[in-house]
Amino acid sequence: MKNVVFFLLLSLNLQAQNCSELPKIRAIFQAGVNEEQLEDMLLLCKKSTCDKTTPYHAAATMKKAEFVWSPISKLSNFNKGKKMLENFIDKNNKNIEARYIRWLTQKMAPSFLNYNSSIDKDYAFIIQNIDESNIEKSYQKTILNHLKKIQNE
Repeated sequence: MKNVVFFLLLSLNLQAQNCSELPKIRAIFQAGVNEEQLEDMLLLCKKSTCDKTTPYHAAATMKKAEFVWSPISKLSNFNKGKKMLENFIDKNNKNIEARYIRWLTQKMAPSFLNYNSSIDKDYAFIIQNIDESNIEKSYQKTILNHLKKIQNE
């Protein structure tokens, strides 16, 4: 009976962590998005049961600030996404993709937002640990190329 319960719980967990949308979310994120693509990305992230999409959901929420008119809405969207990303990183400090997204967001955020405290440590962490991560080699290469490009701007 214990084995049946174990396998039932295992299969439910595997179903709950279906990350099949992750490559599509990554592709949208890497492409840089217009408002319509951003809404598509947000919808994919909201429907996903995969924890790996949470940093992308946070980034899309922050990016939404670019497409709203009201300064209050801009700041609200940015802060909501920032909080989501920081909470995720607090719980998953070794997550390369989350640290990459935070690094990129901090590099691109306007200085008046004062969201730049982790740039150097995130960059160093990513460079030192990406080879040992469980991220596909092709996406590791994408991340590293993007880091180099943005770092040199």
